[in-house]
Amino acid sequence: MKSIRNIVQVFPITIIVLLNYYIYANDFSATAILDSMLFAMRPISSVGTIEQQIISSGNIKRVFTFEYFSDNKGENVLIRYIEPRKVKNNAFLIKNSGNDIWVYFPRTRRVRKLASHAKKQKAQGSDFSYEDFSGNESLERDYHVNRVESGERETYLLIFTRKENAGVAYERQEIYVDKRNYYPQRIQYFQDDIHIKTLTFKDVVGLQGFPTAQYMIMENHIENSKTQMQILEMKYNVIFEAGFFSERNLKK
Repeated sequence: MKSIRNIVQVFPITIIVLLNYYIYANDFSATAILDSMLFAMRPISSVGTIEQQIISSGNIKRVFTFEYFSDNKGENVLIRYIEPRKVKNNAFLIKNSGNDIWVYFPRTRRVRKLASHAKKQKAQGSDFSYEDFSGNESLERDYHVNRVESGERETYLLIFTRKENAGVAYERQEIYVDKRNYYPQRIQYFQDDIHIKTLTFKDVVGLQGFPTAQYMIMENHIENSKTQMQILEMKYNVIFEAGFFSERNLKK
């Protein structure tokens, strides 16, 4: 009985060792890693409150707070600012994975649809563009993906190269994916073969079964500025009323 008991005690440890070996040693394809990453990053829907700090090259800091709503795995996103008072109720709506974008400013009380090229512009003056908020479907749709060695034990490196005639801003993206949870550690963005921005994910925790970065920091290497977003609250797999993600609902 003693030998059986020892086997039972060792068995869970053996499983953990084998799983770690499988995760760190197996030669996954680029597509398999991408699928796992997108699954980890795309809950069906989410609602949250996020604090945004924009720090200019002159070290001038501006702080905003906004409500974040996402549905259909990021296909539809609505963001509404709640602080400070001068931007309260400024809002933008992204639909169809970034192909359609509307903005609303209370001072004009008008909803305006942006031209397709405008998704490359800064959102509320931050280092995030509207395209950066538009989910991850374009990674599958608009880029070719390949895997190369990252030079790091804990990450896979996926290289995304823009397809011909794809309507996305970045010529190339390089994503370092954590082998432990398939969540990105950082994303590097390139235009004209120049490394223009880096998005870093920090303090990743499990939330309702999804890895969630408590901090996301976008560094703009051209303008020497950065924007940090901190999640204050987040809930996943919520249900929205019909018409929630509509131009009419931008006004509040």
